[in-house]
Amino acid sequence: MAAKIVNQVERISAKKCKNSDYENTFLNGLTKMRVNQKLFDFSLDINGELIYVHKLALAIASDYFAAMFDADMREKKEGTVKLQDVDVVAVKALVDYVYSGIITLTEGNVEAILSVSDLFQMEWVKEQCAQVLKSNVNRENCFRVRKLADMHCCKELHDISHKYILDHLDDLIGEEDLLLLSFEETKELIKDEEHLIKSEDSAYKAAINWVRHNLEKRKDHLAELMNQIRLPAVSTEFLTNHIVAEPLLRQDHKCSQFLIEALSSQLTRVTERNNSFHVFLVGGTRDCVMGTKECKVYDISKKKLFSISSMNEDRFNNSAVSLNGVIYSVGGYNNGVLNTAEYCDPISKQWSYIAPMNNGRRGFGICTYNDLIYVVGGWWNSTVESYNPATNKWHLCQSIPETNEGFNRATVAENSIYSLTRVTNGNNALFRFDPRDGKWVNLNEIQETSNRYRLVCYDRTLFAIGRNDCKRLDIRVNEWEPMPHMLSNRYGFSAVIAAKDIYVLGGEEELSSQFITSVERFSILNNEWTIIDLIGIEHCHGGAAVLSGDFDFN
Repeated sequence: MAAKIVNQVERISAKKCKNSDYENTFLNGLTKMRVNQKLFDFSLDINGELIYVHKLALAIASDYFAAMFDADMREKKEGTVKLQDVDVVAVKALVDYVYSGIITLTEGNVEAILSVSDLFQMEWVKEQCAQVLKSNVNRENCFRVRKLADMHCCKELHDISHKYILDHLDDLIGEEDLLLLSFEETKELIKDEEHLIKSEDSAYKAAINWVRHNLEKRKDHLAELMNQIRLPAVSTEFLTNHIVAEPLLRQDHKCSQFLIEALSSQLTRVTERNNSFHVFLVGGTRDCVMGTKECKVYDISKKKLFSISSMNEDRFNNSAVSLNGVIYSVGGYNNGVLNTAEYCDPISKQWSYIAPMNNGRRGFGICTYNDLIYVVGGWWNSTVESYNPATNKWHLCQSIPETNEGFNRATVAENSIYSLTRVTNGNNALFRFDPRDGKWVNLNEIQETSNRYRLVCYDRTLFAIGRNDCKRLDIRVNEWEPMPHMLSNRYGFSAVIAAKDIYVLGGEEELSSQFITSVERFSILNNEWTIIDLIGIEHCHGGAAVLSGDFDFN
């Protein structure tokens, strides 16, 4: 009977037990062994100073040492490794981390620890160092941190320190770290600085100070550095009072030519300022269903609004452009997509039809190049056409590479047409078209924020003006960067460029659908928006184009 009861006892089931404190116990045990100097089997030799360690601990914490021990290298056999050009304090801090999992980063050690942690391939520590430095870039360490980040492949840290230098260049002109840069580093810095608004004065001062610091060896680089700076964009006062008076520039033949070009450009700009610019506001809508024939002219210099003869056809979401003293209003929508186009002579103030396009289009880009008008894309339209006023004929060009699902805007810069369009992935894609070879190239996208930008160009910079945000892009850098946004949140507006200013007219408030009647101006030189007029313009989803000259619209 007793034997039967024993046989009925159930077997004990397996149970997996984990000591939740074992990791701490293991670390504490290693630390005690280190403190008591027990079972050391390896040492680090830094300039004759030995730091004793356990190979197991190093191999677990550092891929560098793990690879050394796995490869059966000479150091493993000898039980020591000589470390050249490393900071002994940083090495000791990292060894402490190996045994404790804790590292203290200070202003005095963080750069050295980043360098050694990169050598030891201790990625977590390296990232902690980068995070500390990102938050503590200043005028004293910015060049050093940028160089450190470049040496150790810390891209985000490099970008942050580089941006700090660009943003504070005017304050860093006299810093020794700037003056000790190599020619290539100085050139790249000025090239980057070049595309930032209001930066030309700082770029010039940085370049001329760098050359003066070692004149005999560096004077041959002067012309190449000056060629990186948009001298015509320098403020008139700084150009005349400082740059033109600089003996080094006047004594250099190439630099003298740059000065002549800059002064000529400044004179042209003053002349443009004195010219009378007129913005033609053509078509539009009040209900997004029916277009209008209305045509109004806003005189920028006199701040007056005039009505002139109406177009032959109602149209909205049309585009307008000026060419050879004539205003063209093309395409649009009115109970259907339009392929018709017409022009207005500002002298006679009468509208006349031209040949219709091959394709109807609305919300499309328009620009002029070499006495031709180019129309680009439109709503669900990727076709491109050019119009020759001399023959009154439209010709099809190569279509945009991607299908666009919304607006398209176009402008011209340096012999190429740039097209900004909303594509099917929801982003705003930028394309470049060279009319000389008839091919499109895909450039940089704007992540979706404002889905209907207006696109204008000044010099080599594109400006995308949106209702929620504004961005700009230097075509040589091909990177969009933020710029100040408009003072009003308007949609359906028009944007044009006159002289060196961008003007925004018309549009509606998004929620109330009330017309926004103010005129805003963005000064490219001063990098700021201002409201210049409250004249009461009621214009939405129409075309706009600029003509300069004296006209009588009364």
